[in-house]
Amino acid sequence: MQLTTVSEGAPDPVAVRSDAAGAALSSGDIWAKLEREGHAPLDDLAFATGSAALEGGPFRSLQALAQGLRDRPDARIALVGHTDVRGALGPNMALSRRRASAVRDALVETYGIDGSRITAQGVGFLAPRTANTTPEGRRVNRRVEVVLTR
Repeated sequence: MQLTTVSEGAPDPVAVRSDAAGAALSSGDIWAKLEREGHAPLDDLAFATGSAALEGGPFRSLQALAQGLRDRPDARIALVGHTDVRGALGPNMALSRRRASAVRDALVETYGIDGSRITAQGVGFLAPRTANTTPEGRRVNRRVEVVLTR
């Protein structure tokens, strides 16, 4: 469940997120956030509507995440894929899992991280960061986040 409170003069919810502007967190920042909050966004990753393919690259967030995993050989993570609200829940759940798997594959294939340390899951559109009422909001909601599991 997400509760969005709107009041007169309130800032746009997309604008108030400090780490959702596409600027990747550094390795230290990602790991500090993981250790403090248990999860962190990988905000420089981009997915088109309906696609699990990573657009662009290289991705500083993946470089930082990989370096942190190298520095912490006992760490384990879960990647959680998300979608916008376009389409039905079932296909969006599958798409979000494919997005998380694409990021897992990049960490394994490009950065040499042991795949047994990374799980990939998806939650579809069930955990939005912001409203899906604008193209920008939908773009922000198409994402992968990392969760520290050990």
